[in-house]
Amino acid sequence: MLPIFTAMTLDRLERQKEFFTQRLLEKGVSLIRTFEAGTRAGMFTMQWGARRIQAMLLETSIQPEVLYMMITSKDGRILAHSDASMVGEIFTAMPEAAKINENPALAYHRVREQTEDVEFFEVIKRFAPIRPEFIPRHMRRRGMLLKQHSTNRETMGWCRPYIQSPDGKMPEAAEHYIFAGLSMERERIARDRLLKTTILQGVFFFLLGCVGIVALFAFQAYRSARASLVNVKAFSDNVIQNMPAGLITINSDHKITSMNKTAKDILGRDLATPFPQMIELIKKIKTSHQILNREINLAVGNNLKIRLDITASPITDSENEITEFLFLFRDLTQIKELKKQVETNKRLAAIGKLAAGVAHEIRNPLSSIKGFVTYFAKRHEANASDKETAQIMVNEVERINRSVTQLLEFAKPIAVEKKQVNIKDMIVHSLKLVQNDLDQRRIDTKVNIDTNKSEIYTDNDRMNQVLLNLYINAMEAIDAKRTMDTMGTRKTLEVQVIDTAEDGQVEIKIRDNGIGIDKDSLDKIFDPYFTTKATGTGLGLSIVHRIVETLKGTIRVESTKGQGTCFIINLPVAYKNTNKDNK
Repeated sequence: MLPIFTAMTLDRLERQKEFFTQRLLEKGVSLIRTFEAGTRAGMFTMQWGARRIQAMLLETSIQPEVLYMMITSKDGRILAHSDASMVGEIFTAMPEAAKINENPALAYHRVREQTEDVEFFEVIKRFAPIRPEFIPRHMRRRGMLLKQHSTNRETMGWCRPYIQSPDGKMPEAAEHYIFAGLSMERERIARDRLLKTTILQGVFFFLLGCVGIVALFAFQAYRSARASLVNVKAFSDNVIQNMPAGLITINSDHKITSMNKTAKDILGRDLATPFPQMIELIKKIKTSHQILNREINLAVGNNLKIRLDITASPITDSENEITEFLFLFRDLTQIKELKKQVETNKRLAAIGKLAAGVAHEIRNPLSSIKGFVTYFAKRHEANASDKETAQIMVNEVERINRSVTQLLEFAKPIAVEKKQVNIKDMIVHSLKLVQNDLDQRRIDTKVNIDTNKSEIYTDNDRMNQVLLNLYINAMEAIDAKRTMDTMGTRKTLEVQVIDTAEDGQVEIKIRDNGIGIDKDSLDKIFDPYFTTKATGTGLGLSIVHRIVETLKGTIRVESTKGQGTCFIINLPVAYKNTNKDNK
């Protein structure tokens, strides 16, 4: 019985060792791949450099059983370490690089001695965040822009080989390695516990017989393995469901096998079948066996489109055969809108500072020029040609003065005085101011006020200024369309006021069926000095945009070339009556 019992004991110890080795390897690989995924997102969307990666390495290593994490160069120099004091030191226990480089996607492990009696488990992998050659051309241009904003070499540090240079050239691929050191304390305790339990059970089983010994060993092994597997599965499921990126897995038959909560939130629903863009990425992965990254537009509902930054990678088995495909993505829709708004605000701030100084410097000599021109016009009144020339000069000076006045209006802070304003009276009054022009141009007007709110808390005069600017633009667009319209179709200007889905707001639409705006100009119409009119200053819509924002509202435009334009203003119905609101 003793040899049999000894053999069974050694077998259990070996199986337990294999189990803990597999568990530690899986945890190490999970840590490294999670870190690479975070690094990938940080480098290409948030301009991360060496310092940010060092900080992320520290945060990732603050987990149970994790002794350290580090990134080294091929010569053993430590580039980043969870212990910042180790950065720059030489790692003397570098593994054989040739074996790791045979397949950079695989991770390798070894057991090293921490002290004479204490060992630890080390997982090693080639550090491979996605390189720009796997990024489409339009993403590379975006990467270049990010690079140009990150010219601080100290900030980028050793991360430069993964970022495209400003001249568009691809740097040489760096040979870096990432290490994750894991504690084997749990394995030692479990091994000691197992030895003690085995000895006690051996005495007991010896008395009961061989049958009892085999049965008890089998039960203990099953219970230990099941408990560990349940814990690992629960941990993995929790990480996947709560990760901040959407995750979808698709099998070789193009059927969705899993989908986390974030993916459902982004897409707004459970996905029954993959999108065509996902199928296209799967086909490319089957050919290249590489990780692919794309920005794609998806239609997820009625008239609802989102833009996703999606990374697709193959899932392989032990024989390196692709069994499934993993898609990680995040919603870029709001990010792109915020970036656009920030850029607009930067331009407005810069032009505002310049305008305040330039406008005052121009106005003073303009007054002198106009005075001298008026003087010479009277002096040479008998000469019709000179008089006409002088009048042209006066008109041009007055035009410059108007532009300077608009420039000053744009540069100075907009003061508003809010009060309760009747919506219908505001719309009717604003239309009366341009009614004569509408009649002369033979433009029909349609007014549709369909709202449950009779009043809004706003600045009536400023809103009249906004509406008049939009009416004038609409009439000019209608005239331009009429010039090209040989059928002589009657043109219309429509004003509509409706309630919005968001409580506490009303929506004002000013729609015309004029010449419309081309797609290239839609994103620029609120920029200062951008105009498509020969005599325009390009400040009208910029001032409109500033007024609406000052009134805590939003304005956007929808237009189709040759069919018409619609400006949409969203205004809050009520404001808190604070001193800030009355400034």
